[in-house]
Amino acid sequence: MTFIAMACWSFADPLVAAPDEQAHMIRAYAIDHGQLGHQVPGSDKALVDVTVPISVNFTKTYPQCFQFRGAVSAACAPAFATSTAPVVTDTYVGHYPPLYYLLVGTGSWFSAHVTGLYLMRLASSLICAVMLALTAYVIARWCKRRVLVAGVAVAMTPITWFLAASVNPSGFEIVTAICLWTALTVFASDYVDNPPRGLIAIIGVAGSVLVLIRGLSPLFVVIIGVIIAIAVGPKRLWALARRRRDVQVAAGAIVLAALVAAAWIFTQHTLNIAPDGAKVAPGTSEYEIMRLVAHHIRDWIREAVGVMGWLDTPMPHWFYDLWYLMITVLFVGGLILASWRVRIALVATAVLSVLVPFVLVVRQVHQLGIVWQGRDLMPLAVGVPILAAGMWSKSRRSRSLQRSVSAGLVGLVALLTMGAFYLNLRRYAVGRSGSRLFFLHRGGWSPPTGSFATLAIYGVVTAAIAAVIIVWLLGTTRADDDAFPATS
Repeated sequence: MTFIAMACWSFADPLVAAPDEQAHMIRAYAIDHGQLGHQVPGSDKALVDVTVPISVNFTKTYPQCFQFRGAVSAACAPAFATSTAPVVTDTYVGHYPPLYYLLVGTGSWFSAHVTGLYLMRLASSLICAVMLALTAYVIARWCKRRVLVAGVAVAMTPITWFLAASVNPSGFEIVTAICLWTALTVFASDYVDNPPRGLIAIIGVAGSVLVLIRGLSPLFVVIIGVIIAIAVGPKRLWALARRRRDVQVAAGAIVLAALVAAAWIFTQHTLNIAPDGAKVAPGTSEYEIMRLVAHHIRDWIREAVGVMGWLDTPMPHWFYDLWYLMITVLFVGGLILASWRVRIALVATAVLSVLVPFVLVVRQVHQLGIVWQGRDLMPLAVGVPILAAGMWSKSRRSRSLQRSVSAGLVGLVALLTMGAFYLNLRRYAVGRSGSRLFFLHRGGWSPPTGSFATLAIYGVVTAAIAAVIIVWLLGTTRADDDAFPATS
């Protein structure tokens, strides 16, 4: 069902509606047709030349009439080019790690036209749905604290659905981070001394995949590992690793993948990016630079919840307030119910989610400008609701209340996500200030599946997912409670 929901997002946005999607589509086509490309001289190793069909290269110009213009419908876009004649073009993501592009570029095998581009999106939706399926399996199979599912639901912000259904590695990175955080949280909460082999295998797979997705992904995996070590104690982890061969294999796989990722990142100059961020005047003091960067933190947090499109499709203010409230409920509950080690780990996760981008941007501000976006901090930030929720269940007496709160959070997430989907589709169909009943009219832009049908399918699927989770949460019996440990 999650794949169907993501597919609805894939069709509900016009092509190249996601940030940098044209560059990622060109990169995916090139990789799956055997091209690594050649670095463009004088571009500080940030641009790579490749050869693609004119139809694929047309993604560079297709969205220009509506991107950054939230009041403009995507109906203004010209008819998509159909020529498959080859053309040399550049892409500023041509030096990014190739794993994601190898997977989503398979859509280009079937068509170099619009169909192939939508197939790339569906391929992205599929691999993200697989990671979510692994996350659900971890919770259903091993989780003894069902409130964790609410943490995952809150971590799946609307921007995550939006990016996962687009051709953009950020979506895959975020969803894979959610899988890793969930598996590690289950491990840390109940299985440190004797973890199931299947759980260790999923940790190994999610960690190995995550380090290979984007340039900063290895850094995020290291930070996540340190945080979990704080939560459970380094000595217990070391003792487990010494006596369990499967733990050694999983850790070795992650380290090996990280070495491969590092080799690519440093030889291909992945961390070199185009200097197109907000500029800082020469001679600006360090204090003023830090103040300017700190001013952007609030925007990054809003973007991490849901500012869709090319950051031109925000949600209402109350939408963000409700999402912050849900995170706060889980965070405070985790602080109250967790051990002192977990409290430190939880606070560290929240602080580092902001501090890491702050430090990285301040260090590079003169070369790149202020280039960070909310989606870039998500691999760390999703750990806040997940780790907090995973530590809630401490006493049998409070579990009934916790399940009710969790069910309420899941229901609220479903309603807000459906609202975000509606507002996002409306923005492209008729503009942000267009008719609220746009799906009943023929004017404006319409997805290939039709506005009404897309809205209806998405609403039904999202409601069904939420209903299944809520029934599962509220259906826990006394026998289930007795099977859970009384303390953390």
